[in-house]
This record gives sequence, C-alpha cells and structure tokens, in this order.
Amino acid sequence: MTLTTQAREAFAHPLTQLSALVSLLGAWGFGWFEPAWTFISATSSYWFPAIAVSAGEILPRLGYGEIAGPLLLGAAIAFVTVQLDRLKDRAVSWYNNR
Repeated sequence: MTLTTQAREAFAHPLTQLSALVSLLGAWGFGWFEPAWTFISATSSYWFPAIAVSAGEILPRLGYGEIAGPLLLGAAIAFVTVQLDRLKDRAVSWYNNR
C-alpha cells in the first residue's frame, strides 16, 4: 500500500472530511468574526431593546408568538455576552493602568 493510497483512504473517512471542512470554514471565517463582533458590540444598545419589544409585544400580536421566546432568549444571551466582554476589557484596562 503506497503513501498516496493511505492518504486517500484516510481522507475518505467521514470524520476526516468533517474535520477538514470545519478547519477550512474556521480559517476562512475567523477573519470575519472580529468585524462582526465589533458591529454587534457597538450596536447592542439599539438591537437588544428592539428585539425585546418585538418579541414581547409585536410578534405575539402578529401571530408569531412561538418564535418570540427563542428569539428573546438568543438576543439576551448575545447581549449578556457583549456585556461580559466589555466588563473583561474594562477589568484588563484597569489592571494595566493601576
């Protein structure tokens, strides 16, 4: 069995293909994460209240009450994550400047 045949058989395994795909998407998408996170963080004081009002009042009245809960939960998790990231940045800044 030659080396190329072994490599071909190893890459034919579904877990190897999944790992290669995740690595490819991670390498490609990592460059997009920082600008997207900066945008989400900078605009969180606008989108979170809008989603909260929409999920709590508007969507149930329009007949979309079944998606209101998961939407609000996802927005709340993202908002808390943004706030924790800001807290971490402030703590690091305070520690470095003390």
